[in-house]
Amino acid sequence: MLPKNSNVTYPQKDREFLEQIPQSQSPSLNGLRVLVVDDNDNDDCLCIVTFILSDYQAQTKTATSVDEAIEAIEEWKPDIVISDIGMPDKDGYSLVTSIRNKEASMGGFLPAVALTSYAYPEDISEAIDAGFQEVICKPFEPDDLVAVVARLTGQTI
Repeated sequence: MLPKNSNVTYPQKDREFLEQIPQSQSPSLNGLRVLVVDDNDNDDCLCIVTFILSDYQAQTKTATSVDEAIEAIEEWKPDIVISDIGMPDKDGYSLVTSIRNKEASMGGFLPAVALTSYAYPEDISEAIDAGFQEVICKPFEPDDLVAVVARLTGQTI
């Protein structure tokens, strides 16, 4: 069953796939604002991440470029960002660098999670060094994603 609080419209093929995923009976992420960034808005991963987090009562917003993500951060004020690393033009590293530079000048802190296919230890180290707090490698377990989001935002689930 698709989450009722989701603000995402899924294509028919994605809805059929997502309907097969059992709804969680776990505690919620209580309206947590999560920005999900991936360069391909038709990518199954983007839909799945949004679906999983919506199922846990998180509010989700998507961005398909670094520039769109920066605009969403300024306007929507998410509690956490989950971003793909490998994107054309500006990548996830440039996004997290922009976030950290803004924090350095204006204060605050926005947790960031890299969601990537780059799974070698040196790739993970590079992401952490760039400013991500966690790296989740694709494919991932939904419970792992939710646990990381909850931990980085201080939620108890």
